Amino acid sequence: MSASRQRWLLEQIPDWEREGWLTAEGGVRLRERYALAASGPGLGQIMLGALGALLVGSGLIAIIGHNWDDFSRPVRLLFAFLPLLAAQMFSWQALRGGAAAWVRETAALLQALTAGACLALVSQIYHLGGDWPDFLRAWFLLSLPLAWVLRSDAVTLFYLMATAIWAVDQYDSGLAWQNSPVIYPLLLIGLLPRWWRQPPPGAVLRWFMALNAGLGLGAAVSFAAKLGSLSFSKFNAVLLLWSVLAACFVLLPLNARGMAESTRRKPQVVLGGLWLFGYGLAATFADVGEDLLKGTDSALRLPAGWLLLVVLAVFVALAVRQRRWAVLAIASVVVLPLLVHAVFPSSSHGGLLAGLFTFHLAGVGLTLILLDFAGRPAAPRLGAAVLSALVLARMADSDLSLLAKGIVFIIVGVAFLAFNFFMSRRRREVAR
Repeated sequence: MSASRQRWLLEQIPDWEREGWLTAEGGVRLRERYALAASGPGLGQIMLGALGALLVGSGLIAIIGHNWDDFSRPVRLLFAFLPLLAAQMFSWQALRGGAAAWVRETAALLQALTAGACLALVSQIYHLGGDWPDFLRAWFLLSLPLAWVLRSDAVTLFYLMATAIWAVDQYDSGLAWQNSPVIYPLLLIGLLPRWWRQPPPGAVLRWFMALNAGLGLGAAVSFAAKLGSLSFSKFNAVLLLWSVLAACFVLLPLNARGMAESTRRKPQVVLGGLWLFGYGLAATFADVGEDLLKGTDSALRLPAGWLLLVVLAVFVALAVRQRRWAVLAIASVVVLPLLVHAVFPSSSHGGLLAGLFTFHLAGVGLTLILLDFAGRPAAPRLGAAVLSALVLARMADSDLSLLAKGIVFIIVGVAFLAFNFFMSRRRREVAR
């Protein structure tokens, strides 16, 4: 539960006790379970601390840069390392004194900035050369321990963004493996100690993680495709690999607490599901289905393709064990090209694949609706949106007149609005 909701709950407990809805013993248990730490940081505190560190660091760099040409080499080295040393002393004091979260955020970000400035200055002083991706890699690797030790969300955000940018930029099949996006999964795993025995990341950080992980892992998949002598011009093969990756996102294993959280706090499910539904809707057109079958044949010749399928199979087994039927229904979209290719290796069955995608998406949409009525975790509005989009796609591809299509669009729109109103009313009745 987010801090704002915890505060709201704690504020309501006295009223519930006074009105007899809650016993005194129950109130004590709720207060103990949802207690907020007295020094718990607010988002404003963290943002102001990070902004302060950013301004201080930028100011130091600007002042030093203004007089740079007047300094000798030893003095330049002193200016390179002195701010970093000062930032390290500040961080040590923050750790030693058990400082508040916003102080730790300030210390961590200030040290990360001074580390980057020190790298840049030393490189400039000794004319070391090199490309900016090499500098960025050294910078985010040096900053990673700050996310662990100081438990800094600001440095974590920087690390996520920097690693994703680096992975996307390094898309070049001529690079050695240690300089390529294939190491991005290891860089992502490197963040795990940040939450070791600590509360899980908040909603904003989860969305940031999901977006950047999607970019970085997508770059890793594309690079692996080039290593397998697969030309990137065969976009449909890479598209299938990205879709398998999206299915892995949707099925990412969760503990009981994670499964109980709302969909808004599961960005990997939202982003992966949106990709898969866009992929599925495009595949309902016969010419697209034919291209996808060609891409499937190429993708299955790659070691990266089989590795992704193995990961997907493991995630599917775990999801079945946990009875996560809704996410299994969403992820099942990616299986159709594989099944059709296994039965009909020829790519001339695009029409068959398009028809199967149409029926399958309709089934997925109905499943997401019916699971909600059965009391299971589901996304009925998403299911209704999938059905509506499917009808509109089929109308766009039909030979009906413009008048007939317009009437169908109106009917579908009214039905969607009515369903949305019905679900809102149903949720209010259930909440009572």
